[in-house]
Amino acid sequence: MEERYTIAFAGECLPGHAVETVRQRLGQLFKADDATLDRLFSGKRQTVKRDCDKATALKYKQAMEQAGAKPVISRASSPDTVAPPAKAAEPAREMTAAERIAAVAASSDQTSPSPGNGDPAPSTTAPNTSHLSIEPAGADVLRPQERDTTPPASIDTSALSVDDQAQRLSEPTPTPPAAPATDHLDMGAVGEEIPRLASEPPPPPPDISALDMSEANDFSDCASLPVADIEPDLSGINLAPEGSSILDDSERKKDEALAPDTSHLRLDDS
Repeated sequence: MEERYTIAFAGECLPGHAVETVRQRLGQLFKADDATLDRLFSGKRQTVKRDCDKATALKYKQAMEQAGAKPVISRASSPDTVAPPAKAAEPAREMTAAERIAAVAASSDQTSPSPGNGDPAPSTTAPNTSHLSIEPAGADVLRPQERDTTPPASIDTSALSVDDQAQRLSEPTPTPPAAPATDHLDMGAVGEEIPRLASEPPPPPPDISALDMSEANDFSDCASLPVADIEPDLSGINLAPEGSSILDDSERKKDEALAPDTSHLRLDDS
């Protein structure tokens, strides 16, 4: 009789693989949700594939190791000791991959390993998972009915045209001007001072040809003329008594300020 195998996982990762990365890869491999992944990484042995042949077991082993997970493979119990799977009353639809792995992980295979050979104790109520298998690398993940079909967009391109092949999309860059001629220039000696160039010519000297010097003079003709003593007539002026008003009423500034409106104000009793 051909040997049958059970593939389980106890949350252990291969060396060099982070737990979060392995968790993400197993979630993509088995299409498992967070609740299923929590059970797979709970530290207890969870059955992933039960009662499969050697070729299928090797496929599971290779796929899990590529994801960074360490599979636990053991010989399955004899078919005579396993109760036949319960027949489904009414198969409404085919289970998705996520539902299948969730059903396997939630089955009653979370018992501790037996002290004899380290294999989990067989459960007579476990569902039949012999029809489960891992698709080969590159296979489609979603079924046609699970895919998001986006209707093709209808875009009017009647106003667009395509230029001839090798046609420029922009004007060519203008040719840069030629470099200035520097053959008449030379380098000065090391340490030579550079002459300062005047920014503008100095102004011409003023024209003083029309000016001459006077003879010796004491400048007495420039003295001020004598001013005669003047006695002003003060007969029409008198002093007002002390304390008198200087300005007349007509000369005064009259401020007619209005009293502010205080009708809205009141005093507190306190």
